[in-house]
Amino acid sequence: MTAKTILIADDNLQIRMLVKAALRPLGCEVAEAVDGEQALEKAIAQPPDVLLLDVTMPKLDGFEVLSFLRKRPETAGLKVIMLTTAAQKTDLKRGVELGCDDYVVKPFEPRALRETVERALGE
Repeated sequence: MTAKTILIADDNLQIRMLVKAALRPLGCEVAEAVDGEQALEKAIAQPPDVLLLDVTMPKLDGFEVLSFLRKRPETAGLKVIMLTTAAQKTDLKRGVELGCDDYVVKPFEPRALRETVERALGE
């Protein structure tokens, strides 16, 4: 059986490292993107099982990435969890309207993040 893949899109190296550490027990392969443009390219080229997507990133923000992905038939069903400090009601509402599957606010509890990803993976 092939390992599930998770793409972490966040411009902050420390956050990517914390997320990888939190998800290590799941045994998934983890890819990284450092900005919205790279996240979009990687998600289209090789769609992950779950995309953890920061809102505030250079080049394209997470909402723009999510919008592009939802418009493409091959990525429309991709599981996307917004992982961000953008936690105002308007941000949450926009993420839901654009079709995110879940929303995790930073700073996050590692176990809670892991459980959210497990739900998205259907495990």
